[in-house]
Order: sequence, then C-alpha cells, then structure tokens
Amino acid sequence: MLKKAATQQTLKELNEKLVGRLNKNVEEVDKLMQQTNIPQYTAVPDVSVLQNLLAECEDSEFWHNFKKAAPILFCSSIEHDTNLKQIRDMSFIEELLKTKSIMRLMKDKVTRGDADVDIVEYSLATKMLENKLQVLQALNINVESSEDPNKITLNVHGSSKSIEIDLTKLREAITVHEKKVEEKSVSIEDSKSVVENIDLENITEEEFLNKAVEKILPIQKTAQKTLTKDSFIKIFKYTGDFAKIKSRDLKAKAQEKRCVEFGKDARKYLDALKATVAEEE
Repeated sequence: MLKKAATQQTLKELNEKLVGRLNKNVEEVDKLMQQTNIPQYTAVPDVSVLQNLLAECEDSEFWHNFKKAAPILFCSSIEHDTNLKQIRDMSFIEELLKTKSIMRLMKDKVTRGDADVDIVEYSLATKMLENKLQVLQALNINVESSEDPNKITLNVHGSSKSIEIDLTKLREAITVHEKKVEEKSVSIEDSKSVVENIDLENITEEEFLNKAVEKILPIQKTAQKTLTKDSFIKIFKYTGDFAKIKSRDLKAKAQEKRCVEFGKDARKYLDALKATVAEEE
C-alpha cells in the first residue's frame, strides 16, 4: 500500500513538473506569435496529431536548414578572427565531450532501471541533447569546394537546389567589433503597425474580402520578385481571418441543420407519444 501511494505521489509530481514546463513554453510561443503578428488561431491543430505525437513534433524538411546551414555560415564568417576561432573550436570540443558524457550517464541509469530517474526531466534533456547533437554533426560536415577553397556549397533541404557562398566576400562583409550591442525582440507595438484588424462580427465574406483587398494593396515585392515581409504578413493575416469566417459560417450552418433535425425528431417523438397515449385511453 505504501509503495502504491509513493508511486502515485511520484506520478503527481511528474505531472505537475510537466504542466509547469508546458505552461511556460505556451506563454513563450504566444508571446512570439504576438511579436510576429501571426493569428494565434492558425496554430490550433487537429487534436488527432496527439495520436502520433512524436512524428508530428519532428522537424520539417526545410527546417533542417536552420540547424545545418546556420552554424556552418556562422563558423565560416568568423574564421579570420583568431580569438573567435579559438573560442569556437574550444566550444565545439567542450559541447561534444559534455554531450557524450551526459548521454552515456543517462543511458546507463535508464538501462539499469534506477529508481531516481525523473522521466519528464530525462525526456526533455534527451530532446535538448538531440538538438545539440544535430548542430555538432552539421559542424562536422565538409562543405568546401574541391575547386575553390574560398567557396562552400550547401544543399537546401526541402528543395532541389543548393547554394554557393563566396567566403572571401562573406568575410569582407563582416566586421568584428570589440564591444557588445543591445539585441531587442520585435515589440508587439511594432508588429501591430503592419496590419489593421478587421472586425469579424456581423460581416459577410464579400464585405471582408473587399476590406482585406483594400488593406493589402498595393502588394510590394523585393528585387528578387518575392513578397516583402509586410505584404507577406498582411496576406497571411487576412487569409487566416477569412478562414475563420468560413469556419464560423460552416459551424453556424451545421448547428442550424442539427437544430432542424432535432426539431423533426422531437416532433416525431411527440406524435408517437400522443398516439400511444390515445391508444391506451
């Protein structure tokens, strides 16, 4: 009985720890979405994703570029600075050794089935170590050109393309300062100025589209013929709002249909009940 009570208490503590971690992460995600001005309802997935949770949480193919290309470009850009290069190399060695050490210790404890293993903590730590290992693996990939040592090539995951970087030009474009600068996140006020909210209450689809087109135009493009950040955010925002209106109308029609069907069923039930009462009388 005591063992069962202890197990239940442990599960309760693990659940509380997990809930606390999830609450913190949800707050951070909500804050980031507000700063980037992305409608939050567009991030509400179908609950069926929880039935295949691990697969759904895996990185998309294009997302691998952020884990592979980013560290490679950063390391290449500071190659000419002796001090930063030394710090970079030492950091790589330290993180590799530390990652290996922690993974081995965790593996041994889990394999033995030690009672002091915190499943929630170990699961989160494993994911963090996996992300770190992906960066370490990216830094161990040779991307130098066989023809020109001052150029590197990277495959763009999620596409059939690759990119070539001229390291000489890249380093010429980078200046290393002997002081730090202040880094600030985009404020919610700054992001809100990009788009104006359209009141979705008591508005038809046609009325919304007219207002959205008025606020989106003129569409602005970059020199590469792609949408500018502001135009992209506007289109994304109003497309999401329109989807919300469509969803609302569909729900209203479905509810109206259910009410009609319920009324018909209720009428049939009352008629049958009356007939039964009349027969008994």
